[in-house]
Amino acid sequence: MVSKPDFLERMRAARAELNEAISGLSDAHMSQDIIAGEAWAVRDILAHIAAWQIETLRSIERTEHGQDTGPLINESESEWNARRVAERRQLPLVDVMQEFHQAHDELLAALDRWPSDTVPLGPAGWDETAQLWWLTDHDREHLDVINAYRQRLSEAESQ
Repeated sequence: MVSKPDFLERMRAARAELNEAISGLSDAHMSQDIIAGEAWAVRDILAHIAAWQIETLRSIERTEHGQDTGPLINESESEWNARRVAERRQLPLVDVMQEFHQAHDELLAALDRWPSDTVPLGPAGWDETAQLWWLTDHDREHLDVINAYRQRLSEAESQ
């Protein structure tokens, strides 16, 4: 069974991998569309991740205060993602990056405060059965597209 420290370490390790993948990208490269058909840039991926972490943090905080959490979102994932990314496109890149880092730090702190013998939003374990298990892999889900983008940039620079 996965322990709470293992769960949190998986989140930290995934974030370290994502931070490595975006390290050194210029503001222009962070803002250039990289996902065909979706018109998302690296900054949009980071905004998307931050939005999910903020929404999860809100739900955990409601649970901490004994309030009903209900579903994490009340629309399709595609609609929710599009809305959250569009909201953040108006922000300067520095603000997107700050939110990206702050949301992760605050979510980790909230999870760290949570008792080890229970999991916010259930069920009982800090393993693959936990409703929040996706948090351990969400950052990694976007690595392939960012790494492929970096590869294309590298190839274009070497020509």
